[in-house]
Amino acid sequence: MPTGKGFLIGGMPLNDWFDWKGTRCTAYGIHVVQQPEIIRPPERATFTSVPGRSGTLTTLEGIDVYDDFLLTVECVITDTSQLNTILAWLKGNDKATFANRQGGFYYARIVNQISLEQILRGNPHRRFTLTFRCQPFFYLSGIPNITVTASGTYVNNVGSMFAEPVLKVTLTGDAQITIGASYIELLGLTGVVTIDTPLMETYKNYTSYNSHMTGDYPLLHTGQNLISWTGGVTQIVITPNWRTL
Repeated sequence: MPTGKGFLIGGMPLNDWFDWKGTRCTAYGIHVVQQPEIIRPPERATFTSVPGRSGTLTTLEGIDVYDDFLLTVECVITDTSQLNTILAWLKGNDKATFANRQGGFYYARIVNQISLEQILRGNPHRRFTLTFRCQPFFYLSGIPNITVTASGTYVNNVGSMFAEPVLKVTLTGDAQITIGASYIELLGLTGVVTIDTPLMETYKNYTSYNSHMTGDYPLLHTGQNLISWTGGVTQIVITPNWRTL
């Protein structure tokens, strides 16, 4: 039965929580009775039957291209006095962390209708199922930014997948920058300029400067990545966004 420390089996507390929008569900009197499975997302592929050939021909959309997937948790609410607040909280897009896979988070959206089922007549507790539509990668949490002040520095991707970093580049003039296998040029800019690979945007003080950047938005592949430059760069601060499946 529920206690202040979560649900107990054989006197041992369970990991009976998820975290959404930076708040653990137990703060609202919600306890998880069934954690989601740990799932590897499906690759995005097309399977074509070829006449006269056994099996199918598999065509991948790209290297390491995966589809979203669903994670479902089963919960009970022990405090029904906050139902309106809870239902307003359980919506939208944000970061989701689950007790059975700590150390990181998914970018997710809550997609299902929420049906609050009475457990027993006369019992105020309610049971419900919550479905998160997760983007395919599991992002490592607690990773500090990396500050690079010398051209020729190597940065090690500690994840198991390529990362899409955000760079804050301090410029005194035009610059040519190599990030791993990516090469970019920044022209006609000074000060701190952000190169945002997830958004594919280059901006400064919330003003777009995409026309001042040429080249591909940089990726950090697994293992060592060389960071080098010529021209007017004094430092690059990298938010690496390390991730795995």
